[in-house]
Amino acid sequence: MHSFASVVILAYTALLVAGGIVGWRVSGSRISLTSSLLSALLLSIAYRLSQSTPAGGYLMGAIVALGLAALFTLRLRKTKKFMPSGMMLLVSFAVAVILAWSTVRAW
Repeated sequence: MHSFASVVILAYTALLVAGGIVGWRVSGSRISLTSSLLSALLLSIAYRLSQSTPAGGYLMGAIVALGLAALFTLRLRKTKKFMPSGMMLLVSFAVAVILAWSTVRAW
């Protein structure tokens, strides 16, 4: 049985990987693909950790999501385009809030 927070981590990981692949296919952005795969790796570790130590895994996932929210904020300021940076900023922030709340509840 997976908790809601664990499912959020998996869904967010899949979204990041899909976004990286789309960025690479559409604009040839290797940095998009590389950064999405690195973020997915960190979130995969957070997911595995959440299976044995929920608070630790959720906290790690929240930190990764907050870091990505900061990155997407910078990209949104630079490009002034809502898609994809603004959308991913909102998703990352929402994931960070859900995982932070789950961390508090798991303690």
